[in-house]
Amino acid sequence: MDLRHLEVFDAIMRSGSVSAAARELGITQSAVSRILGRFETRLGFDLFTRANGRLTPTRQANAVLAQARGILEAVSRLEVMSTRAAAPSPELVFVTVPSLSYGLVPSVLGAFSSRKPDVRFGFDVRTTEAAIDVMVRREAEFAVVALPVSHPTLQVTPLFRTVSCAVMRHDHPLAKTSLVRPADLAGEKMIFLLRRQPTRQLIEDAFSRERLTPDIRIETSNVATACRCAAEGLGVAVVNGMMAGYTATSELAIRPFEPRVHHTVALVEQAGRDRSPDTQTFVDCLLSEVRAKFETLGLPLEILADSAHSDPEYPFTVPS
Repeated sequence: MDLRHLEVFDAIMRSGSVSAAARELGITQSAVSRILGRFETRLGFDLFTRANGRLTPTRQANAVLAQARGILEAVSRLEVMSTRAAAPSPELVFVTVPSLSYGLVPSVLGAFSSRKPDVRFGFDVRTTEAAIDVMVRREAEFAVVALPVSHPTLQVTPLFRTVSCAVMRHDHPLAKTSLVRPADLAGEKMIFLLRRQPTRQLIEDAFSRERLTPDIRIETSNVATACRCAAEGLGVAVVNGMMAGYTATSELAIRPFEPRVHHTVALVEQAGRDRSPDTQTFVDCLLSEVRAKFETLGLPLEILADSAHSDPEYPFTVPS
């Protein structure tokens, strides 16, 4: 059994046919069939039933697929590590979440590059849960995500805290106000993040205390999508103000939401490891960028980590 067996099997499962797998791999259909046959012989059971020229995966095929993809992904990660180790200049590898990747991270990388132009970057964009998995597998030097986060092998350093904001079209009546409360949103079509988001329940609780039920018309997992829907006039979004600030356009107005619902962004590193100079430079640039952005937006901001020294003993969650 070799990697080619796994690659061919994976290609067939993804593409749905021998012919499509052959095109993807750049080999003949007969070669695909031959390699698949050898793989099945080595395993000792069939992975597909064959009828009328079509392949249908067996139950065993799905179990084998999970293992095969795990091996292929591990090999791919090793190849990336090898490539990075051979690179002529240092590379800073990190992971972050979608809503931070659109505006904040590119701005930070720009500031970083002006200080250290020889450093290359490799960053992945994942959900918070997936980003933590990347860190646990030690595939990145650090992650920048929203709290809460906790894992025994990771050190979590809160960086800054901001608040939820109401986001609406620039010509919406609420755009003329300086602050938006639940009572102001009575009768408005609402855009919320999905219930799995930690702050979603806090926002709903704010409405409940006013004996109001928000008219939720759209739910999404992404702040940028929520803001885009608001720009289309589909409703008012209540989301993380900082993330909204980096995805908003001139079509949108952003106003603080009361009562305050806090959002904390943190740096996640391997526990017990000293912070590298490049990671510290990234943190310095990030905090400088956030300060400048919030001055422009006029939104509340609390810096939780000094740019020169971040306290690893700071609690994982920040009380409201």
